[in-house]
Amino acid sequence: MGGAALALAVVSGLTGCGASGKGTHTPVAAGPVTMPELVGKNAEKAEEQLEKLGVPESRIKLRADDGTHVVVLVASNWDVNTQSVKAGARLGVKEVVVLGVGKPTWRRRHHGHLL
Repeated sequence: MGGAALALAVVSGLTGCGASGKGTHTPVAAGPVTMPELVGKNAEKAEEQLEKLGVPESRIKLRADDGTHVVVLVASNWDVNTQSVKAGARLGVKEVVVLGVGKPTWRRRHHGHLL
């Protein structure tokens, strides 16, 4: 293999498997994914679940729905209240998932569950 072809092969290999610096490779779903029920889950855990199903991070959006916050900076500080794709529905290959999130209640934060 020539030097230019080898360099191209190395670069191609890096760009497909986490060369962005995260060090992990999120598989991209080859076809439609069945949307899980995410309402009530921690937003960070919900994102992780979608990524394990093959939904790329770029197609997962968190939107604060509590009316007081503009930006969601740390997903683990939020709980999912709504999801743009109903549980059980097929998620298209290019479809974006919007998770409406809100701050957990005091009880949830301190006891790990809602009472």
